[in-house]
Amino acid sequence: MKRHVQLKTLVLLLLLPFALCGAASGQEITGNLNGTVKDATGAIVKGATVTVTDAQKNAAVRTVTTSDDGDFSVPNLAVGTYSLTVEATNFKKTVQSDIKIDVGQRRTVEVVLEAGNISETVLVQADAVAVELATATTSTLISGQQARELSLNNRNWVQLVALAPGVSNDLADQVYVGTTNPDGQANTINISVNGARSSQNTFTVDGADITDRGSNITIQAYPSVDSIGEFRVLRSLFPAESGRSGGGQINVVTRSGTNEFHGSAFEFIRNEAFNANSFLLNATTNPPFGRDENGKAKRAPFRYNNYGWTLGGPVYFFRFGEGTPGRSIVDKVDRTFFFLSQEFRRDRRFTSPNTVTVPDANLRQGIFPIPVCINRPALGENS
Repeated sequence: MKRHVQLKTLVLLLLLPFALCGAASGQEITGNLNGTVKDATGAIVKGATVTVTDAQKNAAVRTVTTSDDGDFSVPNLAVGTYSLTVEATNFKKTVQSDIKIDVGQRRTVEVVLEAGNISETVLVQADAVAVELATATTSTLISGQQARELSLNNRNWVQLVALAPGVSNDLADQVYVGTTNPDGQANTINISVNGARSSQNTFTVDGADITDRGSNITIQAYPSVDSIGEFRVLRSLFPAESGRSGGGQINVVTRSGTNEFHGSAFEFIRNEAFNANSFLLNATTNPPFGRDENGKAKRAPFRYNNYGWTLGGPVYFFRFGEGTPGRSIVDKVDRTFFFLSQEFRRDRRFTSPNTVTVPDANLRQGIFPIPVCINRPALGENS
């Protein structure tokens, strides 16, 4: 009996993270798509079929029908780019492409149908930048491409929060990754949003609160820059799901795989060979590391290597049982994708020949995200 209870408890603990992922998907890591379908005269079209397709995964994720008022709503869409297909009797099929849904966004589109045969198709290109009309929340979005391509000292994404209007910071010149720096001091996130205290901010990753609720000025998870899909900095007039604190709400969403395999490998190097010497060090009578053959003071050794890899794509499963002629032994699951990212750091510095200020360290940043939990489609009718 005791063994049975332990096994049941273990199963519940294993299932708990997946249950929490499902609960978080509907609130802070998704966006909403709303709209109205009308004809060329401006009259509403009720009963039209609206299909939302993920362009990157080439998979239809939701199908809804317009109401008596011609409106439709598609909540809880994963961050990404979508196309919208609208079909109605006695109207041409309309396809609106390149509809970008960002984290926490409530995007509104208006579809105009042309009279004609449903076998005909009208293609419409969505606006690249959409004006936010459905919410009064003021926020700033930093895309994953910006996070990966903007220059970052020590590649810590927290520094990018300061790019938002109304944000001031007192971050150190060297923003280390992790809860403590090499001197053993806490890595405090000294960022003020709209004049609020640094301890009034809330940081989340894929809907999970990573703010240290002891001090409220440190965070407990540092996703790799290459694993970030995008993040949003909410500054005022927060929605109900973001009411944890009175300062800024910083919500990070990690990347997802697509229907094709993609990967990368990288290494960022910092070395004293690339650094210019300082005037004061050159003027020192007895430089700590001596002088070179030209009489100039030698630079302090500085060896920093930041390397890692990413991999994402669709999930394949082996088929068991009787084979079907013309089919392979594996089936591609069109609605399940994965993305993995791992990053390491090696840091070694000297202030004198016998003093290492930062010891050798291989710091594993972790794998973000967990494929089964994060990269499934948003919950909906066809999930």
